[in-house]
Amino acid sequence: MDISTLDMELLNTILLIIAVIGTVSYAISGALTGIESKLDLFGVIVLAVITATGGGFLRDLILGKSRFVIFEEWWYPLIAFAVSGLVFAVMWFIKDLSWEDSRAYRLTYLIIDSVGLGAFVIVGVLRAQTIGNVSNEGQLIFYSLLTCVGGSLLRDLLVMRIPAIFRKHIYAVAAIIGSIYFVFMAKVIGNIWLNSITTVLIVVTIRFFAARYKWNFPKIHLKNEENCK
Repeated sequence: MDISTLDMELLNTILLIIAVIGTVSYAISGALTGIESKLDLFGVIVLAVITATGGGFLRDLILGKSRFVIFEEWWYPLIAFAVSGLVFAVMWFIKDLSWEDSRAYRLTYLIIDSVGLGAFVIVGVLRAQTIGNVSNEGQLIFYSLLTCVGGSLLRDLLVMRIPAIFRKHIYAVAAIIGSIYFVFMAKVIGNIWLNSITTVLIVVTIRFFAARYKWNFPKIHLKNEENCK
C-alpha cells in the first residue's frame, strides 16, 4: 500500500477510528479475562490496559522507536482504563459469574476479541508504514501480527495460562490471513475503508467458524496422559 497517495488527514482519521475500536475491544477482553481470573480492580485495569496497548508497545520496541505510540497518544491507555473500569462496575453489580460457561457469553467474548484482532491487523500495517517507514510486504505482515497478538499474548502470560495464539481456534492464523489480505488487497483496490471493513469481517468469520467447528492444528496426545484418565 502506498500511503503517499492517501490524504494524511484521512489516513489519521482512519487510524484513529480503527485503533479506538481495537482498543475498546481488547480492553473488554482483558477486563473479562481479569474478572474470570479473580483479579481485583487494580489487576483488572492493568490487565485490560496491557491487553489493549501491549501489541503496539512490542511493535514500536522491535521497530527501534525511541518514542512509543502509547505514550505519545495517551488517550489509548486512557480509553482502556475507562472501559475496564466500566466492565468491572457492571460485573460488580451483577455479581454472578455463572454466565461464564453460557453459549451467549462465549459467542459475545469471541466476537469482541475477534473484532479487536481484526482492527489491530489494520493498525499494525498502517503504523509500520507511517512510523516505521516499512514497505516490504513480509515485514508489514510481521508487524501487523505482532500488533494484534502481542497484547493478548501478554494478557495470557500475566494470568499464567497458555497463550491463545498457541492453542485456541487458529487465533494467530486468522490474524495472518487478515494481514495478508489487507496488504495485498491494497494493491488491487485503493479504497482503504472497504479493505478495512472486509479485513475485520474476514478475521471475525474465520474465528467464528473455527470456534463453531473446533478447527485447530493437530496436537499430540501422549499415551501416559490417556492412562492417567
